[in-house]
Amino acid sequence: MTSLRRGLVPLLVALAWVGLWAVALRPAVGPTNDGYRYARIALELLGESPADAERDALSAYCGKLSRWEARRASVNPLTMYDPPQIVQRTQACIARYPDGLTPNKPRYEAIFSDRVGYPALTTPLVAILGVNAGLTVTSVLCTAIGGLLIVRLLREIGVPLHLAVVGQVAYYGSPIGYWGVYPLTEGPAMALTVAALLGAVWLLRKRTVAGVSLLLGALAAGAVIRFSTFLLVAGGLATAGLLILATSRQHRHVGTGLLVGVGSVTTVGILTSAKLLGLSGAGETLQDKWTDHFTRPDVADPWQRLVDLNVNYWSQWLQQELRSPWLLLGLALGAWALLRHDRALGWLTLAVASTGLATQIAHPVVSQGNRLHIALWLVPVVGIPLLLARRGRASSPVEPPAPVAAAPIPMPRPPSDRLATGQEWQPGWSGAGTATSPPLG
Repeated sequence: MTSLRRGLVPLLVALAWVGLWAVALRPAVGPTNDGYRYARIALELLGESPADAERDALSAYCGKLSRWEARRASVNPLTMYDPPQIVQRTQACIARYPDGLTPNKPRYEAIFSDRVGYPALTTPLVAILGVNAGLTVTSVLCTAIGGLLIVRLLREIGVPLHLAVVGQVAYYGSPIGYWGVYPLTEGPAMALTVAALLGAVWLLRKRTVAGVSLLLGALAAGAVIRFSTFLLVAGGLATAGLLILATSRQHRHVGTGLLVGVGSVTTVGILTSAKLLGLSGAGETLQDKWTDHFTRPDVADPWQRLVDLNVNYWSQWLQQELRSPWLLLGLALGAWALLRHDRALGWLTLAVASTGLATQIAHPVVSQGNRLHIALWLVPVVGIPLLLARRGRASSPVEPPAPVAAAPIPMPRPPSDRLATGQEWQPGWSGAGTATSPPLG
């Protein structure tokens, strides 16, 4: 297979996944409350007034909700013969929210206004395709790019192409792909997380210019999309870099130092920018949780409540995961394969994946479980193809060395002087004309 054809395989897989979404998965994706807020911000960036943007975003949300409810009603035995009434449902939904979709407290709205990167990213397709399609297609394309980056990462660490494509398919088939088709920040955030991981790997391999450029660009873009997540990614990569410097002589070079430097500087930069710009921090999101989106008075002890909620949450989370233990098995096998193949690569992957665990600890919400910790799926997505590649190398029979053909023993040539005199040559004459066997009588 030529290099061009080999490069087309992951692209064809990505296009097939996008086609699957367009044909089969798109109708099953319902509207989201967060998506309404991103749509409103995108419309304002396109020049609409706040009032017009709110009206158009609400119309798009209610229209999609009505179609989604009609689809569900068509398979309900009690309502399957009822007319869909999509227009009436849409109008009733719009009338239900004269001041915009609830919750609509200013402090709650500010949480989404701080994530202007995703709405800005969607504006070209929102202008061309409309609100719902523009937001969703942007997320789908970002998720498709994330799968291509997984292939590039796996190829960089020596995984064969067919197994790298297995990792790409796992990326699309995991909750990363499930949530990546919603009009939310998960699609672009996960793609940029993989890009940051690839940049870190390049730095460990002494590709300093490419590594710094990709790592810094991914962290900067991610901070604009969802700064809290990429604060964790930057800090995790810096910590992993320090651990690698302390434990691996092979990686004590400029590239690893740059990894620590870029991660540390970005962490400080995000914290400083959030403070200067007055962005909603962890304390504000905790108050949002305990006050039912700021509809109740603030609580005095949000952090203690978070600790108590985590104590109750994780035992139930473990029980739920044990009923379908694919994530737990994937984490165990993936982490083992990563650390067995390359301990430095393992620390980097575990560092970015642990952002999912940290997010879940900060938001122990049962209804949003596998959405909040989707970064954990990077461990099996990267580790399982490594495990398969290792097994493949171990099971390949070692070819025995090719037998060395015995060199033919040269027959002595007849002495030219005896042939010249017509004397019959016999075996045993040396090239110098002396007998090596008794002379004939």
